[in-house]
Amino acid sequence: MMKKITAICALCATMTLCACQDGGNDEKAMALLAQATGHLEKKQYAECLQLIDSLRKTYPKAIAARKQALALYQQAELQRAQQHVALTDGALQEAEHRYQAMRQQVEALKATGEATAAQLTQLTRMRMLRDSLQTVFDVECAKIRYIKKKMQ
Repeated sequence: MMKKITAICALCATMTLCACQDGGNDEKAMALLAQATGHLEKKQYAECLQLIDSLRKTYPKAIAARKQALALYQQAELQRAQQHVALTDGALQEAEHRYQAMRQQVEALKATGEATAAQLTQLTRMRMLRDSLQTVFDVECAKIRYIKKKMQ
């Protein structure tokens, strides 16, 4: 009988310690979440996402913090994608303008038979740059649509 009482007391002590540790973990997880929020406000998206990933891996039982972290993660990804779209759009517009100007010059030289292989190669590379920027732009726009759909 004494062994059963000792075992029950040990079990209660273990459960109490586990409950106390989870409370500490919740506080630590919320502190990480607060740091991540600060990085998001400063538009430091990579740092924000890194902290959220750390929170997920380190505190898997901090459910409340993880729920808030998911919303914060989506917001950070959305803002990062929007920023990337804006930068890519500027580069795409510039590449398109340069490509069109170069194309007109090379087409005029080509019509008279004066276009060199280097000029034709340069035009092709400019078109490839424009096309790759267009692809990046399209992928980022699709990512934004996906994130917004998931947030609803």
